[in-house]
Amino acid sequence: MNRSENLLFTGSSSASQVHAAAVNGDKGALQRLIIGNSALKDKEDQFGRTPLMYCVLADRLDCADALLKAGANVNKTDHSQRTALHLAAQKGNYRFMKLLLTRRANWMQKDLEEMTPLHLTTRHKSPKCLALLLKFMAPGEVDTQDKNKQTALHWSAYYNNPEHVKLLIKHDSNIGIPDVEGKIPLHWAANHKDPSAVHTVRCILDAAPTESLLNWQDYEGRTPLHFAVADGNLTVVDVLTSYESCNITSYDNLFRTPLHWAALLGHAQIVHLLLERNKSGTIPSDSQGATPLHYAAQSNFAETVQVFLKHPSVKDDSDLEGRTSFMWAAGKGSDDVLRTMLSLKSDIDINMADKYGGTALHAAALSGHVSTVKLLLENDAQVDATDVMKHTPLFRACEMGHKDVIQTLIKGGARVDLVDQDGHSLLHWAALGGNADVCQILIENKINPNVQDYAGRTPLQCAAYGGYINCMAVLMENNADPNIQDKEGRTALHWSCNNGYLDAIKLLLDFAAFPNQMENNEERYTPLDYALLGERHEVIQFLLEHGALSIAAIQDIAAFKIQAVYKGYKVRKAFRDRKNLLMKHEQLRKDAAAKKREEENKRKEAEQQKGHLSPDSCRPQALPCLPSPILQNETSGKSRAPSKQPPASHIAQGPELRDSGGSPGGTPGKASQKEPHVSSDLQETDSRNRSGLGVCSERPRLFAPDPRQLSIA
Repeated sequence: MNRSENLLFTGSSSASQVHAAAVNGDKGALQRLIIGNSALKDKEDQFGRTPLMYCVLADRLDCADALLKAGANVNKTDHSQRTALHLAAQKGNYRFMKLLLTRRANWMQKDLEEMTPLHLTTRHKSPKCLALLLKFMAPGEVDTQDKNKQTALHWSAYYNNPEHVKLLIKHDSNIGIPDVEGKIPLHWAANHKDPSAVHTVRCILDAAPTESLLNWQDYEGRTPLHFAVADGNLTVVDVLTSYESCNITSYDNLFRTPLHWAALLGHAQIVHLLLERNKSGTIPSDSQGATPLHYAAQSNFAETVQVFLKHPSVKDDSDLEGRTSFMWAAGKGSDDVLRTMLSLKSDIDINMADKYGGTALHAAALSGHVSTVKLLLENDAQVDATDVMKHTPLFRACEMGHKDVIQTLIKGGARVDLVDQDGHSLLHWAALGGNADVCQILIENKINPNVQDYAGRTPLQCAAYGGYINCMAVLMENNADPNIQDKEGRTALHWSCNNGYLDAIKLLLDFAAFPNQMENNEERYTPLDYALLGERHEVIQFLLEHGALSIAAIQDIAAFKIQAVYKGYKVRKAFRDRKNLLMKHEQLRKDAAAKKREEENKRKEAEQQKGHLSPDSCRPQALPCLPSPILQNETSGKSRAPSKQPPASHIAQGPELRDSGGSPGGTPGKASQKEPHVSSDLQETDSRNRSGLGVCSERPRLFAPDPRQLSIA
């Protein structure tokens, strides 16, 4: 017998047997196992639970009493730090709780969530277990807080148990203790969809209907009224707002009032109630300047919007961006609200612009609401209204790729040839968004695929910047030029290489993109340089395989060619200089030969002239030129010869002798006939002697004596 008991104790089945006996209520087997081995009475299973805990879970009161009499530990905890009293309180088992409390169970024991049995009793509708615990607890122990700093009163309000709330307040539970979120029990009571939660709210407010309690804000600025409105509990809202100290326009941390919450959630009745009880008469706005009407409009709550518009204190004011609730509704596609507003407000300006120039049609086109766009166009919205960036609604639709909206606007008369303040066309914006279908639609509407903005960029470059393959293919299939450069010299290939889009690069090269286009700036980068700077290794390898060059390689090639050209230039220059020198030498030789021939000709001509003249005729030529002694002797000899004759004849022949030119033997008649010829020959000879022979022209001239002077002598 002892051997078998030891086997049961040491074996794995011994623990399961005692737990099974506790669950099945087999008191005899339980007692036999405990008598055989007293340690089994507190034996834990894999969850740390003892046989006593299983008795509580299986509602085996007699087995639990047997275990307690056998000395089982009433405060033994499982792996979640819960005791048998926690389990009894969680199940709401009044008999077990009473049994355990009489056996000195610890009612202040906390589990891993720091919850006591008192917290667990609040979840049951019956307050008996809670009342039983309160009898054993001291006054200060009733507000014990769990891990989230919540007391039993918080949990009672959360479970909407007004009787528990009354009982706890009766035992001096503090109704103003905030939990980890800053909420007091009134927040939890108001945060309930059940209309019966109003009783729990009344119980708390009857205890202390103070202004601070009514308007208590949690750490996000929310009051109990915010939570009641959020749950749409009209009854609780009515109770809270019935107190004069309730602040209906209290802001949360996002500057939203309960009226904003009601409008956002579409609680039309609550909106009406809050508007009626708003004593300030003004409609507050949030941090962005949006009113509750904006909230209702964007959520497409037509009934709620109608309540707002019919109230005299409500106006369609603009937010901080200048947008009205009508614009908000258009941006959200709230067609029902738009129809309601158009029907109730005849003076509404459908083309009113915000501070950026955007209209309701801009907002609808940007969001892609086709039905809203059609509705606005039917009510005479301007289809080509421009904002501060010169964007029409069609620009915004192209940017976002809303094909149906684009076609609707074009059918409505929207212009496709406009550009914005940067020169971007509709096709640029479609390409920036990578919308290939939109690009095709725009090209079909006669937009040039090679149109350039003010920076020189084309739609293809915009698509290449984003790596939109389909969009690039559509553009190039419609004759977009991949080699167009912007004002800085960049092409579509530059942008694709910069961002490492290998598929886009392959597509561009397939459409004959030039891989070595250089920029216009100082760096002169090529597409390969962009890939190198970005360390796009796959792109670099692909470009090199297709003949791409970096600017450094291009400069090396250019330097080599420049050097070759310069060497050729030097060789050609040396050849030209040598040739010119030879030609100059040849010309000098020719000039010297020509001068020599000219001198020879002059000499021959002079000799010929001398050969035609006689010695007597040539002599007077030297008389005026050469005043030599020989000439003087000849002259004196000629003058002395006639002196042998009689004076009369000498005087008579004097002039004849002078005029005959030195021929005394000649007759006067012959002398007179030869005189003109001789004088001309003398003049010619004299001129030749001056020029050709180099004789001084300022020699003394000899004149014949006047015959009258001779006769006087």
